[in-house]
Amino acid sequence: MFARCSHLASFLLAAALLLSSASPAFSDNKGDGGGKGGGSDKPKRNRPTAKVQGQYIIRIAGYYSGSGTAQATSDGIKISAKVKDPAGKQYAFQAKQLDIVDDRFSGTGLLEGTEVQIDGRLDPRDGKGNEVLKNGRMTFTFGVNGHHSRGAGEQRQGGRTSDKK
Repeated sequence: MFARCSHLASFLLAAALLLSSASPAFSDNKGDGGGKGGGSDKPKRNRPTAKVQGQYIIRIAGYYSGSGTAQATSDGIKISAKVKDPAGKQYAFQAKQLDIVDDRFSGTGLLEGTEVQIDGRLDPRDGKGNEVLKNGRMTFTFGVNGHHSRGAGEQRQGGRTSDKK
């Protein structure tokens, strides 16, 4: 009985330590609007980190498929692409200003005049750019009328994307 209780106590202690070490990351939410002089419950927008700002060449797959470009600036995320549905009908897909908090973005865009919800994230290149992610990456999802698609893109460096070898 004692060994069983000791095992349970060790497990609970380990879980508590894991959660307590993670809690500063959750409580240090820079976009919570609280703290000195804030007083607002509305999250504050912030700009993407310097490593992820720039232009991205994107591909979209899923119910809608196609390609286009995206721009990550201090004003937010802008996306512009041409996509097709399975029947081959073409649509313009765009988002003019998606809000960014901690390199994650969300907001609404338009698919040929129909509002769509977009959620995504930006990932910086690894280290000096010679590891797994040689350039920054953007990924996002969107859906409309029960049809969903996913977009992904690579950050352009010096006006062009990196060469695949």
